[in-house]
Amino acid sequence: MASMVVRSVCICATVSVFLTLNILLHVPHTSPSSESSSVTRSSAAVKTFNKPGKNLVTRSSAAVKTFNKPGKNLQVTRSSAAVKTLNKPGKNLIEEATLPATWSPSPELIQRLEARRQHLHQMCAKEGLDQPTEQYQINAWEFLINKEYGLVWCNVFKAASSTWLWNFNLLAGYTQDELLSSNKSPVQLARLVYPRPTPEELQQVMNETPAPLSFMITRHPLLRLVSAYRNKILNGNPIYKKLFSSIYSKYKKLGPPVPRAATNGKKPPKNSVSPSFSQFVQWVLDEVASGKTIDMHWIPQSSFCTPCLVDFTVLAKVETLREDANYIINTSKIDGIIQPKVINRSTGETTEALAVKLLCQLSNSQMNALLDLYRVDLLLFDYDASTYLNCSTST
Repeated sequence: MASMVVRSVCICATVSVFLTLNILLHVPHTSPSSESSSVTRSSAAVKTFNKPGKNLVTRSSAAVKTFNKPGKNLQVTRSSAAVKTLNKPGKNLIEEATLPATWSPSPELIQRLEARRQHLHQMCAKEGLDQPTEQYQINAWEFLINKEYGLVWCNVFKAASSTWLWNFNLLAGYTQDELLSSNKSPVQLARLVYPRPTPEELQQVMNETPAPLSFMITRHPLLRLVSAYRNKILNGNPIYKKLFSSIYSKYKKLGPPVPRAATNGKKPPKNSVSPSFSQFVQWVLDEVASGKTIDMHWIPQSSFCTPCLVDFTVLAKVETLREDANYIINTSKIDGIIQPKVINRSTGETTEALAVKLLCQLSNSQMNALLDLYRVDLLLFDYDASTYLNCSTST
């Protein structure tokens, strides 16, 4: 069957890359429970195909301020009086952030980061993913390598990717004004100076002495899915709108579409609608079941960055990103070079609050299938899905 190509958007417009992952992990099926380690996963092959696109970023037109105490973690102030966006409604939401004047990692942080690495190594071995096979190989497609500063990053979309693309572009020599005024997307700018490495090139860099600081940033897979739904579907992203009619007609039994949401303060057209979360989830699940493509914004992170085959120095998490980011920035000594920003953080209702509402609208069968799809993510990165297990409907 010919794979359906899903054109994806990074940040607020078309930012995609052609990516093929043929990763079929044969894991015995078990029933989901309240613990992430016992949640089942999909037996379907995981593939991604993405295509380069464009994203409009506007020039700074307003002052942005933050209020922080020296020596504390990276701070971002969200009060309307203190923070203004650097662009017009409907464009990328860009906020200033402040690095601490002085910083050193706490023993608790070092212990937590090492515990994550140990946990991942143990789970990879348990799942038989710690050695490459014919079907499970390093996926180097979305890695960025900065040799000057000894950094290697696997870019997981919907996990602080916009923020760290900003950082890596600054490290590559772009100025803040260039990034704000360019008509090219952050990914397009990055790939002009960070060519996509082959698996062999990635391994060679990882084995260098001294070793680079390599990292990926993970996010609870269900929250990442909700975030992607809000940003790409509910907001009516132009690329994804092409799919809406077929989703409406195919999943009428799951209810009507829902009113489209505003995008960073820009109101949607009158009477415009988007697929409901239940319709969107069923479409994703059916795509997976038929062996079609998984969009890079909701593909399992364990497939996208293959962390069982890449020995990352730091396994950062969105949930603890302020401390984790400080560790990366200060350990690699780039604190005097980057001008940190927080980009495209959701406004209004938090993703966590929205996730409870949306995930609890799903049927038990849909929730079990999602837990099946993201079982390895939940297991490797030690995320708990119990909050969402007992609230879905019975149908």
